Amino acid sequence: MDETNARQVLLLRAFETARPAHPLWGEEDRRWASRVALEEAPADDTPERFLARRAAAALRRLGPRESHVRDWLAHPLWRGRWMPAALGLGLMLGLVADALGPAHRISLLAPPVWALVLWNLGVIVLVLLRALLALRPSAVPRPGGLRGWLARRTLDLRSLRRTRRDERRPPPDAPDAPSLASLLDTLAVQWLSLSAPLAGARAALLLHLGAIGVALGVIASLYLRGLVLDYRVGWSSTFLDAGTVHQVLSLLLEPAARLSGLSLPDVATLAALRLTEGAPVQPAPGGIDTAAPWIHLWSITLVLAVVLPRALLALLAALQAGWRARRFPLPLTEPYFRELLGQQRREAERPVLLPYAQPAEPARVAALTDLLRRQLGETLALQVAPVRAYGSEDETALQASVAGSPSLLLPLFDLSATPEPEIHGRWLHALMTASAPGGRPGPRIVMLVEDSSFMARFAASAPERLAQRLQAWQALADSLGLGCVRLHEGRPAADDTAAQTVLAGLRPAGASA
Repeated sequence: MDETNARQVLLLRAFETARPAHPLWGEEDRRWASRVALEEAPADDTPERFLARRAAAALRRLGPRESHVRDWLAHPLWRGRWMPAALGLGLMLGLVADALGPAHRISLLAPPVWALVLWNLGVIVLVLLRALLALRPSAVPRPGGLRGWLARRTLDLRSLRRTRRDERRPPPDAPDAPSLASLLDTLAVQWLSLSAPLAGARAALLLHLGAIGVALGVIASLYLRGLVLDYRVGWSSTFLDAGTVHQVLSLLLEPAARLSGLSLPDVATLAALRLTEGAPVQPAPGGIDTAAPWIHLWSITLVLAVVLPRALLALLAALQAGWRARRFPLPLTEPYFRELLGQQRREAERPVLLPYAQPAEPARVAALTDLLRRQLGETLALQVAPVRAYGSEDETALQASVAGSPSLLLPLFDLSATPEPEIHGRWLHALMTASAPGGRPGPRIVMLVEDSSFMARFAASAPERLAQRLQAWQALADSLGLGCVRLHEGRPAADDTAAQTVLAGLRPAGASA
């Protein structure tokens, strides 16, 4: 999953995990997004592509409802022009830096160039150590130090939201729901945590480009100042003699000398360049103290020690950032993602509703379909069979009811009718036999008993009659080993624990609630 899709998925997660639910995105919206994603999913769809497709569908509905959602997604977290800007800023800093010092006499042992080289070498050592530590199996790469600070400053999503007072208040139509500002704050924390490796790679890229710019600026400064000012070199030390100084400079400048063809001065020449405290500064004979060859050597050293290593590190950081942006990690083991991916993995259910003696009203069928989709997946389509006449023994109609290998049979009865084992019981037994010919495993069968008509006629006047009728239907179901669910307008009562238990048993093994 790439970075753009990950932003959409995490934004949607912030709304769907808000407790209480935010009025901008409700349960019906959530199920609609899942249904669209499942209907559009190809056969070889991966979990990441399913989540991305679902988030894209959801934001087509959520985006028009709230401008801040569109603003958050439209705000770029990375701009390509930041790279030349970092290089240019470093170049300007290097140009204004006086790499030769304010005096026209430069110490060979302590020019400001060496500070830049040492700092760069220290950074390279730290980068290598971090790379070695990151190889540990338990290591979690997190940008730290200046790189981490830059990542947080450039990618802190909390700055993307406005801070008007009304956005910090809960929605007026849902006073217990979180405010939009708190949702975006939560999203910012989650994003910064998950995008830390990507942000660190981008910040490292900018810092490496900035270091390259500083080195190039210093080199330009060396030559520009050398064009208009006459710089001379020398050295002084309390503890070092000319031989030791020759060894030190040979070690530091030998690569540059070999590449440039310039020769380093011998010990005698370095002895002549030694500065004496209190002695007047005069040009050395033969111009041996001119700074020109040393400027060439220092510039080449900066290229070797700073520009080239940093360019390689910048290239690696760019490749790493590109790789992480195309393969953004999501915590798919979290319950939220497990529940969504459980919907993707569920096999297509083929339930058939079998009304007995009474037709199923369209509104109740729609409510029942909605209920089953919650249990079995958003792509479920409920097939409604023709009404079975009371006491009918039509074998052809019975076989048609179980044609096509349905996965779930739902015989629907009216609570107003009295259950009769010789009528209802015999038909249910015949249905069980027809759906499992030869004793083979057949589809699941759950009895549904609709109480709407009965409640309208008897509930207020004779509540004990309701209990007796429910007990009679339950006894019939128990005698056949079937589950029984009482419905009212196509839905079970919220406090009906027995019905909820039966419905929960409809889910395939391993599916999430």
